[in-house]
Amino acid sequence: MKLHVYFTPAEFVAAQTSDSADDICIVIDVIRATTSLAVMFDQGATRVYAANTIEQARQAARIHPEYLLCGERNALPLPDFAYGNSPVQFAQTDLRGCELILTTTNGSRAFYACPKQSVRLAGCFYNAQAVTSQALRLAKERDTNIALVCAGEAGVFALDDATCAGYLARELLRQHTAIQAHESVLAATAIYQHYAPPKLLAYGNSARSVIAAGLRADLDMCMRTSISTSVPTVVRQDAQTNLLVLERLV
Repeated sequence: MKLHVYFTPAEFVAAQTSDSADDICIVIDVIRATTSLAVMFDQGATRVYAANTIEQARQAARIHPEYLLCGERNALPLPDFAYGNSPVQFAQTDLRGCELILTTTNGSRAFYACPKQSVRLAGCFYNAQAVTSQALRLAKERDTNIALVCAGEAGVFALDDATCAGYLARELLRQHTAIQAHESVLAATAIYQHYAPPKLLAYGNSARSVIAAGLRADLDMCMRTSISTSVPTVVRQDAQTNLLVLERLV
């Protein structure tokens, strides 16, 4: 079993081969999409539809007006949406039985960069223990590898996602010492060692954007470790809306 970190979705796309098509992918957008996804399922959401664009999200909401429309661009909630992308707000909301549509600046798009046949899990500090243990279980069952795919920011490297990837890589190596780590894992773990939370929040562009939007409490929540046992996973692409459908794996 091999472990590789990709610091942007484009890097992962460029590196894809027939051997990597069946990877177990942990998609990371720690501030804030993958943290929000874990919280949504903690709060009882039935499923979440990930939209690549705002228009895709709105079109899906026209088809299914009963779904809760959620999303942001550049950390700010979209004015005609029911919710933004705030894990704190979702943690205060009863979502039992709800279906949601989510579009975000970086995170929701990163799921689309992974091969259609791959297992796509949402990972973050908040569900670190749960997502790494499930990724290892699935990789062993399927005799395949694990890829940590950072959402990045506007298509380029993002310090927050890279730092989280380093932490998740450490967890995977701790749980499975025989895993073969690519050099990218060494880089990510070194980044984590230097920028481990809360230090990370003083340097990352994503954190600054969230603070500017008046949502500092979201950052504190995104830095908490292994609180959630929810592992959101892509289960299919919806034929009617063409959106990726995520459900809770455990």
